[in-house]
Amino acid sequence: MDKITGLNQTALDGIQRGMRKLHEAAHEIATAPVEGSEPVELVKPLVEMLEAQRAIEASAVVLRRANDALDSVLEALRS
Repeated sequence: MDKITGLNQTALDGIQRGMRKLHEAAHEIATAPVEGSEPVELVKPLVEMLEAQRAIEASAVVLRRANDALDSVLEALRS
């Protein structure tokens, strides 16, 4: 049970880190300097947003798998 709890915490930490990174990148995009009518240098924060999205998705999969494992253990105990 401790391993599943540890996995849940690790997954939640990963989601929180990804959300912070996503928020920081969004802020960088929103406050980017504008040259004429075009924003300048958005490639880096856009890539960081994609990386954050992928990290959040991966952590969500870990959380889902840990939940499935816990459900299996509980189901086996009920039998």
